[in-house]
Formats: sequence, C-alpha cells, structure tokens
Amino acid sequence: MNTENERRRETRMTVSWPVVLITSQGASNGKMINISASGSALICFSGPVEIDGEFSIVFNPSEDHEIYVPCEKIWSDKIIHEENVFNSLGVRFIEISSSDREIIASMVKGYYPAI
Repeated sequence: MNTENERRRETRMTVSWPVVLITSQGASNGKMINISASGSALICFSGPVEIDGEFSIVFNPSEDHEIYVPCEKIWSDKIIHEENVFNSLGVRFIEISSSDREIIASMVKGYYPAI
C-alpha cells in the first residue's frame, strides 16, 4: 500500500500564500497551503465551487514575482468549519514556464527567499 508521501514525485513546501482561482464561473480567492514544482494544495474561500476541467491560478511566491499557471484538479474535498463550507483541492500545473518552475523548485529546496 502506498502512502501519500510515497506517491509524490516531488518534495513539497508548506506555504500560506494568497491565491486567485480563475474558473469558467469567475474568480475566487483562496490560500495555497503547499507547493512543489509540479502542483499545489489550495483552499478556496468562496464557498463550494465546482471545479472540473482546466482552470488557472495566480499567486506571488515573492514580493516582485507573480505566477499565472493553468491547472487541473487532481483531488478535492469539502471543509466544513462552523457554518462555512470551503473547498480544498490538489492541483497539477499543466503549463508553467521553465523559469517559474525553477523559482518554485529552488524555494522548495531552500535556495530562493519566499515571502
């Protein structure tokens, strides 16, 4: 039986970055809770949002750098906290520039300053 860590191909870094999810339904604010060079885990604050197919996210790994990346949902779950319902989801980056991928990989390895 594979554990979650055994299934992952890349090291992830725990973060707490604001993120905007851009779907066919519009934009939703959220928080990125971890990241690797190939994907991340997110929490969407706009309540339950149906995310199927491709969508995009925008986030800032440093004060002077914004990353826009198309994604696909790998998994999702609902989080119920008091009277609020949030979506949590794992995403895979579909297209990301080699320079943005290198920035993220360097941050995960501890070589690039995060905000």
